[in-house]
Amino acid sequence: MKFYGIAVNTQNKSAVINNLPTDYLGAVKEAKRIAIKQGLKYQFVKPAVNGQKEGATLTKFAKVRKALKSVKR
Repeated sequence: MKFYGIAVNTQNKSAVINNLPTDYLGAVKEAKRIAIKQGLKYQFVKPAVNGQKEGATLTKFAKVRKALKSVKR
């Protein structure tokens, strides 16, 4: 699983830290190291889930259902 980290600078502007190790503890350690090296304050690490579609099936495909319903009428 891939991870990304968030850190903030002195003006509280967020910065994303990419290319972290695939294990959680390694990603936290590396994100803290990179944040300190760049003069940032470490915030947290989250899993990077690519292509995940959220929501119920009825809401995800609502446009398709409505288009098919209008063709039938």
